[in-house]
Amino acid sequence: MIKKTFIAIIAIGLLNSCQTDDLQLGEIETNSYEFTVKTKDLSGLVSRNSESACYSTPLIAGQNYTAGRIDVEIVNEEGVDFVYITYLTNEEWVLKLTHLYAGDKEGIPETKKGNPKPGVFEKRMDYEANVISDFEVEYKIPAEALNDCFHIAAHCEVVKIDEKGNEIQRETGWGEGEEFEGGSWAMYFEFCKFSCETGGGDDTGGEK
Repeated sequence: MIKKTFIAIIAIGLLNSCQTDDLQLGEIETNSYEFTVKTKDLSGLVSRNSESACYSTPLIAGQNYTAGRIDVEIVNEEGVDFVYITYLTNEEWVLKLTHLYAGDKEGIPETKKGNPKPGVFEKRMDYEANVISDFEVEYKIPAEALNDCFHIAAHCEVVKIDEKGNEIQRETGWGEGEEFEGGSWAMYFEFCKFSCETGGGDDTGGEK
């Protein structure tokens, strides 16, 4: 079997809820990065049915907080399968930045000590990134670009906002899974496509 490697990197600065009204529906080109990433701002629109995910793992912020979850599912659209990876935060946390890797474990950019370098995850294939709201971002990847089982490193920055819209706390977040060998608390997890063939949807805690 030919091994396929896919790296999706997304570095999206998300606006907080007080700024949502200033966004315009359409494509946003993030020229502030070395690569070009185009996303669609779908704020205010009804999102896909997130409850259909066949795999979920907690989104851990600052090592000590459960800020939401990472959902993974496979959706067939007009005869073509796509992998959707979705960041979903709870009402206390707002997504500000995300970096996503999906592919072979060996392909994750790491330091010499074995810690991941999310800021330099590389984009090598086409994908779609949709900003649903301040609390939800989804990524769409052609399923054929990924092996039957592959690894996901879902990194983000989240902030806690008070009732007046002021930022009162900022934390780094990772989708819960296995820790890297470098000693940091950064994590990655494995996903297998057959998880979606068994009628899942109620998996939590990163367990298949």
